[in-house]
Amino acid sequence: MPQNIIKEIQNTTVGGEPLANILWCVGIIVVSFLLRKPITTLFSRISSSIANKYSGSQHDSMFKELTRKPLERLLSTAFIYLAINQLSVLLDLTIFKRYHTEDNPYIIRLSDLIDKIFWLLIILYLTLFLSRIVDYIFQSLINKAQQEKNREKEQLLPLLKDMSKITLGVIGFFWILGSVFGVNIPALITGIGIGGVAIALAAKESVENFFASFIILTDKPFRTGDTIQIVGYEGVVERVGFRSTRLRHANGSLIIIPNRTIIGEKMENLSQRNQRRIQVDISLGYGFPSEKLQAFLDDIQELFQKLPYIQRPAEIMVHAFGENTFQIRIFYFLPALLPASYTLHGVKRDINFAVYKLLDSYTEPKATQTTVIKAKTNPSKEQ
Repeated sequence: MPQNIIKEIQNTTVGGEPLANILWCVGIIVVSFLLRKPITTLFSRISSSIANKYSGSQHDSMFKELTRKPLERLLSTAFIYLAINQLSVLLDLTIFKRYHTEDNPYIIRLSDLIDKIFWLLIILYLTLFLSRIVDYIFQSLINKAQQEKNREKEQLLPLLKDMSKITLGVIGFFWILGSVFGVNIPALITGIGIGGVAIALAAKESVENFFASFIILTDKPFRTGDTIQIVGYEGVVERVGFRSTRLRHANGSLIIIPNRTIIGEKMENLSQRNQRRIQVDISLGYGFPSEKLQAFLDDIQELFQKLPYIQRPAEIMVHAFGENTFQIRIFYFLPALLPASYTLHGVKRDINFAVYKLLDSYTEPKATQTTVIKAKTNPSKEQ
């Protein structure tokens, strides 16, 4: 009985296609859906165990999450291609025919189209899979650099990751052109080389930004995490990319500055300064006696000598004369890094209050008396 069924299946055709071939095709597709996830899981475990020898087990879940979907699609494409190749009659179907000469027709069969689509998908998913592995490798290195507080690697590794992924994408692109579309790659590369000058001229700014990124990484005017000020913008460096550098402003906004601007403009690295210069302006009415003024200036000097964290004697002067008031200007210097229990705003507040308290002891309450205290920070280095 089973032999009769087998013979009947072998002799039965559907639309000219043997029923056995159709059953093989359906069977392979069903098996692929059943085994796709187990095979992917097994491969991910083997790959992650190998990767963990170099990066540590804490990245196991990250590797599986990055590679699972591309690997599933890669396996599904391979199984479906294997299944479709069981349909020999269908694959021989002619879908395009053109006669250059009567003896030399140009024919495209369904099998040719299937092969091209298969190779296109295989190369795309393989490139994506390898790109995810590059992401995993560099993310592991970046995490390690962050743990070791190696700021040079934190700045360099994201750029190298982008370069690796772009290189991988270019290889995949040329592979598709050569394998799927039959393009002569050496001739194409030669043509691109000849047209490279025109492309470089058209993309002049992009090329300048690209090379500026390497100048930044080699000259190291700042590192990731430094606070810099350039062209009127101030923020913490988050990343140096191919085209631009990203700064995070204190208000949370993201500032994107072209790399060529950074190397071509004056820039201040506020994280590398060795002290902060604070400026305080006091406006007094002209009714302030000169004897009291001299005593007041001497007491301010003595006050700053007693205050904590003042790095050197304060600079005090009568700065300017206005229509109704004259101005006293004070410069004092604080260390760039204050102890954890102190903040810059807190220290400035306490010093301003101490100056005002001293001033209050010298002034008499008058309706016409004008007293204004202004303080600002000069973010530049020692002057």
